[in-house]
Amino acid sequence: MATILSVSVPAELRAALDAEAKRQRRSRSFVVSEAIRAYVAGREREAFTAGRDQTLREALALSPAERLREAEELWQEFARTHEPGKPWTVSFDTFAEYEQWRSR
Repeated sequence: MATILSVSVPAELRAALDAEAKRQRRSRSFVVSEAIRAYVAGREREAFTAGRDQTLREALALSPAERLREAEELWQEFARTHEPGKPWTVSFDTFAEYEQWRSR
């Protein structure tokens, strides 16, 4: 379902938007929606990267023994929620998804 959103933009941006919409043979709304979608996806990637980097920095600050303990705890946590012997892969699109999975 689409909703109406009003925004104010400088005249030169409006002209560029109109030119891009014409070039693509699409509506202004389509071009703006795609731009917003790309912007939000980029911000999510940046947030995920920042979270991952922070996690790595924190992990590297641990001693080898502490890192091993953390790895063992994560493995035990994982083993509690998955049947042994079945192959599986876990992946996350965002750091928030990882955090949500980890906090189960």
